[in-house]
Amino acid sequence: MKNITSFIKTTLIGGLFFVIPIVLVLLIIGKILEIFRKLVAPIANLIPLETIGGITISRIIALLVLLLICFMAGLFSKSTKASQFRKWIEDKILSHIPGYTLLKGMTESAAGRDSEDLKDVVLVDIEEVWQIGFLMDEIDDELSAVYIPGAPNPMSGDVFFVKKERLKKLDLPELSAMKIYKKLGSDAKKILKGQINKSSF
Repeated sequence: MKNITSFIKTTLIGGLFFVIPIVLVLLIIGKILEIFRKLVAPIANLIPLETIGGITISRIIALLVLLLICFMAGLFSKSTKASQFRKWIEDKILSHIPGYTLLKGMTESAAGRDSEDLKDVVLVDIEEVWQIGFLMDEIDDELSAVYIPGAPNPMSGDVFFVKKERLKKLDLPELSAMKIYKKLGSDAKKILKGQINKSSF
């Protein structure tokens, strides 16, 4: 009974952490479109049509303006000054948010971009139990800082300082390692196929 209660609790928490960011993004986009709709209302009033496909002209124009701004911001983000500003924001603010660098590395990897924030996926020998973790930093020649995710929410976990002989490096993408925790070990055999026996540091 205790295990069932714990499973339900952790699953609900994991679901909340998944749903809340999506809802927040949708709410923010909705608010931005509403602001833009009011700003472009005078232009929309000049167009004889009121709706297209059941959507008001002002909303369509607001969406187009938002897409144009995003496109222009995307072009600006490729400039040197934008890169320097983004790096300053990340170093001074975002890097202090728990799990930011890990998420950033995975997001860039999923988008097919090279990332400096990708972490090595490792098997960690903790009290004769192997756990999948992420190599966050090498303290010295013997000791490494490793993040061990929790299940089913891999963004909540623990940091351990582990001797290198107790680590085995896996040739595995971060997203695949996260998937094992999110699915509570389901499909682990398929994800880790051929990795365990040949893994080494």
